[in-house]
Amino acid sequence: MAKLSTDPYKGVRDFYPEDKFVQNYIFSVWKKIPELFGYEEYDASILEPSEIYREKSGDEIVNEQTFTFTDRGGREVTLRPEMTPTLARMVAARKRDLGFPLRWYSIPNLFRYEATQRGRLREHWQLNVDIFGISNISADIEIIILANKIMEVFGAKQSDYEIRLNTSSEDEAPLNNVISELNKSGIMNARVDRTLARGQAYYTGVVFEFFDTDPKNPRSLLGGGRYDNLLEIFGGELVPAVGFGMGDVTIRDFLETHNLLPSYKPTTNLCIIPTDLMLVDELVKLLMSLRMSGVNVAVDWSDRKVGDMIKSADKNRIPYVLVFGEDEVKTGKYKVKNLKSGEEKTLKKEEIPSFILNF
Repeated sequence: MAKLSTDPYKGVRDFYPEDKFVQNYIFSVWKKIPELFGYEEYDASILEPSEIYREKSGDEIVNEQTFTFTDRGGREVTLRPEMTPTLARMVAARKRDLGFPLRWYSIPNLFRYEATQRGRLREHWQLNVDIFGISNISADIEIIILANKIMEVFGAKQSDYEIRLNTSSEDEAPLNNVISELNKSGIMNARVDRTLARGQAYYTGVVFEFFDTDPKNPRSLLGGGRYDNLLEIFGGELVPAVGFGMGDVTIRDFLETHNLLPSYKPTTNLCIIPTDLMLVDELVKLLMSLRMSGVNVAVDWSDRKVGDMIKSADKNRIPYVLVFGEDEVKTGKYKVKNLKSGEEKTLKKEEIPSFILNF
């Protein structure tokens, strides 16, 4: 039998704990800031009828750049390449029941069948933030300020990126007003770029992109704009809308380029190393006490040499270990060691949480 490859499918990623740690960090900022601005989270299936992409994004995207197939019922479906048409469908479906202005955000995973390169994969996650029901530039300004706040919370300086704006019309007054209002909010890195053109066909007004200014990563970090006509394809009335999308691949590249990635920290606080598996009843009591106190505890049940178990805990970057044996059961005191500093303390059961969690 031939050996199967350990490589993932081309253009997608495996997330080992260190990678998932970074992704969770990115997602935490992506959730925190929209909610700070009053946005609510939504979601939907990754499968959509192909016609919603053909209607507004064009046949080329569906035929050449998506994962599209016919299901067993003869329906043509697509793994979503973007979230905005799905959002428009959802809003159109319950338009009469929703309160406007509507502020929603989502973090969907998206799929595009395209050549892979730095910053572009076949699957990625993307923050989508949108506001429906405001036709004036207040919505455009709010969305850009929100996007800028995300960059700020990631630790970026305004000199690290540039905000470029354009419009589908020849009137530069949506643009100068936007830049003026951004300046009043302390955002001084915005400028008009008449060469800027967003790829989707549904934009109707101001469009914008944030660009990395570092020559090692000269690319767009996020983009969006106004799309007032998208609900028309579902037979509804016009609803003004503006939003943006930010991909997890591009923002991770940005954070890495500017040395803004957080250091990996495992969620496990303590590894207990039992020297006698016959003491399981006493060990379970200790585990229950520690976990009730908020300590994330793993137990090495492998029954190997103590030194080997400590090495494994260290390799997994677990910060503390506790060797559990007959002496500990008799005395009610436990030696807890910090594997990074080498510090070791003998503690009572009730003292362990404060030592590990640094209360």
